[in-house]
Amino acid sequence: MSPEEFFAIDGVVMPAAEARIPVLDLAFLRGVGAFDTLCTYDGHPHGMHAHLARLWDTAGRFGVAPCFSEGDLRRVVREIQARSGLHELRINIVVSPGDLTEGVFGASRPRWVVIARDQHPPPPAAYERGVTVVTCPGHRIWPEVKTTAYLCGWPGLAAARAAGAHEAIYVDEDGTVREGVTSNVLMRTGTVVCSVADSVLPGLTKAGLRAVAERHGLTWREHRMTLHDLHGADEVWITSSVRELVPVVAIDGRPVGDGTPGSWAKTLRAEYRDRCRQESAADAAAFAARHH
Repeated sequence: MSPEEFFAIDGVVMPAAEARIPVLDLAFLRGVGAFDTLCTYDGHPHGMHAHLARLWDTAGRFGVAPCFSEGDLRRVVREIQARSGLHELRINIVVSPGDLTEGVFGASRPRWVVIARDQHPPPPAAYERGVTVVTCPGHRIWPEVKTTAYLCGWPGLAAARAAGAHEAIYVDEDGTVREGVTSNVLMRTGTVVCSVADSVLPGLTKAGLRAVAERHGLTWREHRMTLHDLHGADEVWITSSVRELVPVVAIDGRPVGDGTPGSWAKTLRAEYRDRCRQESAADAAAFAARHH
C-alpha cells in the first residue's frame, strides 16, 4: 500500500485529499504565483535557505513579502514526513498573493502551499544510458525567476512526450540555447564546462555543480551557447534539484558525442550527491542549534 500523502496550506498539514484553495486564489485565477522545488537527502531538506531566497525574490516581483519562515517550513516538512511515512521528499512550495478582492489583481493576504511527495527521481537508466531531448521555440515569462506561469512550456513538453524524450530545451530562432522547460542546460567540451548566464534561471543545482567541477580542474564559463555548440560538445547535461545531473545522449534525434553518457557526468553527480548529503545534515544541525 502506498503511503498517504499530506500537503499543507498556510502551515496547516492535512491529507492531500482535503487540501483545497478557493477558486478566487490569484495563482489559480490569473497564474500569479511563485514556486520553488527542493528535495531531501537522508531526510533533511537541501539548500532550504537558498531556495527560500529565490522564492521570495520571485514573489517580490508581484508585491508579496515573505509570509513564512524557514522554521515554519522545516516544521511542516517534519510533520509531513511523520504523518506520511515518507522519508525522502520532493517539496514544492507555492506562494500566491491570495484571493482576488477587487479589479484584476487586488488581493487580501498571501497564501502558501507545500506539496510534499515521494521524491521519485529519474530511474537509474536515465543516468546509466542517458536521456534524449527535443528543442522548442520560446522562453519562460520572467526567465530569471520561478513563476507558476508555465503555459509557454506546454508545447515543448508535449513534443517531448510525443517523441519519447525526457525534456524540451528552449532555442531561439537564431539558434541560441536558453534552458530546459524544467532544467538548466550545460555542456562540456574538453576541460571546459559552459552554461548560459543571461535570461535563464540561476539554477541552484547548477551553482553547486560548478564548485564540484572546478574542484576537479574543469574550467567553467558562462556565455551564449548555440544549438551548433551542443551538437559539437563532448557531453551535454540537464540539471535540476530532483534530477541533479542527467546526461543527454541525443538532441532532436541527433547523437551527442558518441551517443553514450560521458565519464564526467557520473563523476560530478556522485560527488555532488555526497556534497548535498553533507550540506543538508549540516544545515539541519545548525538550524537546530540556533533555535534550541
